[in-house]
Amino acid sequence: MQLSNRYICTLLTSLFSILNLSAQAPIGPAMETNMDKIDSMTQLLYENIPSHIPVTDTFNHNLLNQDVFKSQMNQLGSTIAFPYNQHVALHIRYLMAQNDAFYDMLHKRMQLYFPIYEQVLDRYNLPQELKYVSIIESHLNPNAVSWCGATGLWQFMPYTGRSMGMRIDYTIDERKGIVQSTEKACEYFKNSYNIFGDWLMAIASYNCGPGNVQRAINRSGGKKDFWSIMPFLPKETQNYVPKFIAAAYVLSFTRYSTYNHNYRSAVLVKTPVDSAIGMGAIARYLSISEDDIIGYNREFIKKSTPGKQTHYLLLPYDVSMQFMAEKDSIYAFARREKAVEDANKPAYVQKWVPSYHKVTRGQTLYSIARRYGVTVKQIKAWNGLKSSTAPLGRTLIIYKMQWVNNRQG
Repeated sequence: MQLSNRYICTLLTSLFSILNLSAQAPIGPAMETNMDKIDSMTQLLYENIPSHIPVTDTFNHNLLNQDVFKSQMNQLGSTIAFPYNQHVALHIRYLMAQNDAFYDMLHKRMQLYFPIYEQVLDRYNLPQELKYVSIIESHLNPNAVSWCGATGLWQFMPYTGRSMGMRIDYTIDERKGIVQSTEKACEYFKNSYNIFGDWLMAIASYNCGPGNVQRAINRSGGKKDFWSIMPFLPKETQNYVPKFIAAAYVLSFTRYSTYNHNYRSAVLVKTPVDSAIGMGAIARYLSISEDDIIGYNREFIKKSTPGKQTHYLLLPYDVSMQFMAEKDSIYAFARREKAVEDANKPAYVQKWVPSYHKVTRGQTLYSIARRYGVTVKQIKAWNGLKSSTAPLGRTLIIYKMQWVNNRQG
């Protein structure tokens, strides 16, 4: 870090001491999550600290060796061991072969997510370099979904997410939330490190689970370092850790560690919202981009907050301050917009309306389908039927497309 940036960070640390805030990440601004603990001076200092500062730019395939790699990575001051070997070298070459468009996309996402990652990692007292795991998992795409259903920036499976207390339903998927998912990832890292006592082993556990890591330890004869158990891990995990090390190196010590568009860091604040409200209404009232608000709050599937309890939106500092100062007016504005929208809806619209049919003797699904103008396949799907035989005496639900009055109720 350059001297000027260290000076700014020193000022920021002093300010936090005065405000009795928790320690912040050494690189980039933190996302203060308490509305009454951030003021305009803190905001000014935050915005003028770059969210990602490269240490150097000296990469050369021919010059890179163990000594050079170790010397450079030591500058990070991390508690994670970063060895250099043929596996790491292979993934460095692969990452360096990616085109500029890939890194431009990645850097834009880093500018948004890394400051938040750094604050949460610091709060959990974890190594800052763990943020690169999210790059390996999702390329920093909160909407990323794997073939097996893992979702979000940190790629949580539904079962894992729910078992860790994440809300996953038809309105909210906290695996996509920046803060929520990062906090749960930190809990996972911390637990894995407590089990294995080694960061590379903990990172391997994040990919394949602690059970697979423990089995690899047993099969290796009880060895407890990643490189010794590597041959006994799943193939994906064998590449996962070297890829993580390569990402940390490439994004810290090569030409891809710099990017021109990152002049100021967005300060995002958790803003309480205690009423159901659409993000479009907030955007129109505050004259900001709806896409930006949605981008900060991907966990809200319906692009609005449920109104049964208080929820939190991540908003830029200035927007958050305006929202809190004018929230009553914003709620009233949103209600007026909704009323106008409802008034302009067509009086009659086509909808699937349920009806019910009790199966009598001699009826088949085919005859019932013909009677209602639907297909056997639809009847089976609506009623969870696996057999094509009509269940005698059962009441089946049948949907029909009908014109209904949209303004009733």
